[in-house]
Amino acid sequence: MQNIHPLFVHFPIVLALVAVLFELLSLFVKKETLYNMTNGLVILTAIAAVATALTGLIAGGSVPHPDEAHPLMDTHKTLELIGGSLSIVTALWVVFLNKRVRVVRTVLILLTAIVISYGAFYGGRLVYEYGIGTQLVKSGMIDEPGNHSNMKVQHDSSTENMGNRAH
Repeated sequence: MQNIHPLFVHFPIVLALVAVLFELLSLFVKKETLYNMTNGLVILTAIAAVATALTGLIAGGSVPHPDEAHPLMDTHKTLELIGGSLSIVTALWVVFLNKRVRVVRTVLILLTAIVISYGAFYGGRLVYEYGIGTQLVKSGMIDEPGNHSNMKVQHDSSTENMGNRAH
């Protein structure tokens, strides 16, 4: 089965962060529109988080990965399951307890964004440190993840020192 997890991963991150932005704006600019926009973003975050978690669980068991990546995969999975659960609780809060205890609502929205973003950081590390989900692992271009000297790709000298140029 094709790994479709990468198609979903950015949606809950962006939606959760934009929900925080609109929530904070609605606290200072007392507009019902901003409050309602936050509600919609929170609900969309929960939907996106569930879809992303499901595709992530499928991908975790099907994409090639080295044994060394397991602790990072476990941390990523745990954080995103917590973040996804928080997003569901937050969505239920905005649907059923709409304007009750505003501080709880705001804290839930903030926590959801923080946990999802922190879990995404670990997901990014899986991609950038271990090449998980990329063609590099599938094609065997990476022998030992995380070690540049073991990459089977040659750099030409014109691009090797690009990061060392003075601006």
